Amino acid sequence: MKKTYLECLKKLRIFRKALVEDADKKRGKLYFAWLRDKTEKVINEKDDNYIYRNVITYTLPKYVITQYTFNKSNKTIKNVINRNYNYKENKYTFSNTKISIDDVKKLMKYVLFKRGNVVWLDFGFNIGNEFGGMHPAVILKNFDTDLFVVPISSKKPPEYVKIEQDLKDKRTTEEECQKQKEAIAEIIELSKINGFRNMLRWARITRMKKVSILRVNFSGTIGTLDGSDMNAIAEKISIELGNKKAN
Repeated sequence: MKKTYLECLKKLRIFRKALVEDADKKRGKLYFAWLRDKTEKVINEKDDNYIYRNVITYTLPKYVITQYTFNKSNKTIKNVINRNYNYKENKYTFSNTKISIDDVKKLMKYVLFKRGNVVWLDFGFNIGNEFGGMHPAVILKNFDTDLFVVPISSKKPPEYVKIEQDLKDKRTTEEECQKQKEAIAEIIELSKINGFRNMLRWARITRMKKVSILRVNFSGTIGTLDGSDMNAIAEKISIELGNKKAN
């Protein structure tokens, strides 16, 4: 253990000295930040209370439950909300810092991290063209300690860039351009995430994965996707899986 630790320190010093260019320094800063956060996650990996403390301290006070969400909830969740939230002006705000762990678990499962909600996740330090860093992701399924998600990016997919360049160069029509975009089974264009800044984003379903709930930024914004967008994601997943089976 000691030998491995000393070797790691040596490698880190070599890496630090290699950061000369501004771009390298920026990437190095991201790497060291990731290393710090990863270490904290590993230390607290088996400590369920670490998750609950973060949810109580950061997530619940920030997340406002709307009247619509309350009305859609079942009787059990409504009782949990009534016990731990204040109601004013058609919304519920968290008010009970002594909330029971059982109530926290129910809120995490059926309100905070439910299907269709969008949360900020740390996908780790990327190498090459891997997907990494802090990004929003839409939840497809909650497995209690893990989430099955599709990452969302604000960077336009290269496939779309090429199609739009063809349109700009008049090598295709607007109608054909739209058809080509819709034909790309793995990409869904999202015009809006409720609760997030209004801008175009894209979800690539080939990046969907199961991640630990420890990767959630508990102080980050939680948004939602409209039902039509969730239906589009489900449809494209079905198409993509069908294509894989056919191959």
